[in-house]
Amino acid sequence: MKVIYVGDLQGWNTTYARFKGLKEIEDNVKEFNISSYFDGVSHLHSSIEWKVFCGPILLRANKDLCMLAESFRPDIIWVDKGHWIYPSTIKRLRTYGAFLVQHNTDSLYGRHCSVRWQYRLQRRALPHFDLYFTTNHLDHEFLCTQTAPRTELTYLGYDHFRFDNAQLPADVADKWASDLLFVGHYEPRTGAYILALLEAGLPVTVYGAGWEQVSRRSKTLQDHVRLGFLTGEEYVWALKGAKIGLCFLSERNGNYDAARSYEIPACGTFLLGMRTRRHMECYVEGKEAEFFGGIEELVQKAKFYLENDSLRRTIAQNGWLRCTTSDYSWMRYMRDDWSKVLAAFEERTQKSTRSRSEVIQAHNEFR
Repeated sequence: MKVIYVGDLQGWNTTYARFKGLKEIEDNVKEFNISSYFDGVSHLHSSIEWKVFCGPILLRANKDLCMLAESFRPDIIWVDKGHWIYPSTIKRLRTYGAFLVQHNTDSLYGRHCSVRWQYRLQRRALPHFDLYFTTNHLDHEFLCTQTAPRTELTYLGYDHFRFDNAQLPADVADKWASDLLFVGHYEPRTGAYILALLEAGLPVTVYGAGWEQVSRRSKTLQDHVRLGFLTGEEYVWALKGAKIGLCFLSERNGNYDAARSYEIPACGTFLLGMRTRRHMECYVEGKEAEFFGGIEELVQKAKFYLENDSLRRTIAQNGWLRCTTSDYSWMRYMRDDWSKVLAAFEERTQKSTRSRSEVIQAHNEFR
């Protein structure tokens, strides 16, 4: 099977984890790495093109993707997110006969205007795909009412190549030690949770986008927000160094879980997350993870488990066991999703064969 995998393949993000998973399943997978087009490009230039989805770099990337498909002639093109791809590009890819699949871990119809703007091209191109995978339950429920494309609910996971419960070397563990850790972007609700913990006298360390401006306005946050970008390796170290990994979810996307819902336990770290139906499906509350429904419960449980080391470690160990034995990994979900892709691809092939046979039969009958 000849496959082109299109995505932001930086070598540490979840897109790359899914790409590695597919490479384990299929032999002939050719990558199309959009991030390589921005190597050496100024931050200002990059941010402008990503905001307006236009400019010489993205125009060239769209053109190159079509040229690759024309020369390689893949059976299947897997697009991971692909919010930079023009609808005209997708239409052209269809003319090469490839089965078009898209995978997305964000909402196409998020509540915030920035989310809706980011995915406007993707919404327009979506009907031209053969199969769409989404981890967003609300998007799945809506898209199942639409005629195209066929939509499948998939799940978030962790990269089993990167995350494990092996202990850190002593010097690394000391450097990355923290009591309460959150890694993720700023949203007002998340900021309110963090401030409540700090005002209760609980030590919180925060990494992520959007916090720098908020921290400048809040003296309470200034000492706890760590500015700068975590590399893939540093992210793992930070999770392993934490006593408690916090999992706040995005209101913008309407998520019921996040990749960190599985990355935290996969590191052997205690998970304290928002109480959602997906979290409750994956972990037994109070035995494999802990959940909260509001600020008061969050503060109460954070304080309790920081004071009870033995119980916290037991639950963290149980969470790691549940996460790994239930295989909440990208590899597992790629195997599941790829089997659905192959089934849908075969179904389309059979329909096409039948259609050609019917045309030939009708022609012969006419003669």
